[in-house]
Amino acid sequence: MNGFRLGSVLGFEIRLDYSWFVIFFLILWTLSAGFFPSSVPGLSPATYLVMGTVGTLLFFASLVAHELSHSVVARRKGIPVEGITLFIFGGMARTRMEAENPEDELLIAGVGPLMSLALAALFFVIAWLAARMGWGTPTRALAGYLSFINLLLAAFNLLPGFPLDGGRLFRALAWKYTGDLTKATRWASTGGRWLGYALIGLGFVEAFSGRVLGGLWLVFIGWFLRGAAEMTFRQHLLTRVLEGVTAREVMTRDPETVPRDITVQQLVDEHFLQRRYQAFPVTEDGRVSGLVTLDQVKRAPRDRWSGLRVWEIMAPEEARIVVGPDEPMTAVVEKMRDSGTGRVLVVRAGRLLGIISGSDVTEWARRTQELGGLAGPRGVSRA
Repeated sequence: MNGFRLGSVLGFEIRLDYSWFVIFFLILWTLSAGFFPSSVPGLSPATYLVMGTVGTLLFFASLVAHELSHSVVARRKGIPVEGITLFIFGGMARTRMEAENPEDELLIAGVGPLMSLALAALFFVIAWLAARMGWGTPTRALAGYLSFINLLLAAFNLLPGFPLDGGRLFRALAWKYTGDLTKATRWASTGGRWLGYALIGLGFVEAFSGRVLGGLWLVFIGWFLRGAAEMTFRQHLLTRVLEGVTAREVMTRDPETVPRDITVQQLVDEHFLQRRYQAFPVTEDGRVSGLVTLDQVKRAPRDRWSGLRVWEIMAPEEARIVVGPDEPMTAVVEKMRDSGTGRVLVVRAGRLLGIISGSDVTEWARRTQELGGLAGPRGVSRA
């Protein structure tokens, strides 16, 4: 996901996807102009705006706390966590690997809803104290809303559809019962897809009943959940296929290179227009210097192509685009995602051995499946 870094909590990076601003202002508008004015009438517009702002910020703080609970437990179980991203449909903890056993999966998945329930109880107590101690109607209304929304968040996440927490709990139980993580993931992903379809259907019913905004949100959430379930299962299969595989086995060997000092216009005329490649390794005196992609060329001002040099627009060698030939493909895929180019160069002692792109990974996985797969770790088929 795109976005920017907001900060760090407990050693976990917090990022905001640009889509987050859409839901932030939508919730702010809903609370300030609709929910609080109807639930606690008679206050000033400025008070409703403050209540809406605080309520929105604390709602997203609750989401961060929910994802932090997942992240803390995952880290204690030895699973690397890159950080947490907030986006239009909520939050997501970014991990580099899956749990090693169903017991760990149960703990990691279950702690999120428990955190939401704990927050719901906390805000309920605050609302009760506000009513008893005379802290004011806005405080009581805010705390009551946050108690309800965290309770709703816990209930929604416990629905048995992958990749929701309930779907992960179901997967952990199925994994423990069958001993087959891939089969358990398939079952849980199927549940996630059907839950998505159910939410889409309910959304249409809501929309045609006159509750258009709520219905549309259910449709969007259902569509997102269906897609997320399918994507997560594909990622799981890819991870299983790539376990034990090195960069050397997947790379395209001896790729065509370009000199770093030619102009962008020369690069276009002599290479991109003459080949079907989307990227070229850049070399200087036979050593790897960087990687230039068609997207980088398109971002450069066209009227400057004749004066710009390739080294001025390329991704340099140090920009996480270089891997060793014996590096595990599970780590290589992460570097491909983080590089910003979608590719990495396979290098040994400064000499270019090959290049790996998304199509290389897909083709390798496809051929492996066509050949019947290989026995995966813990006796799980990679097919």
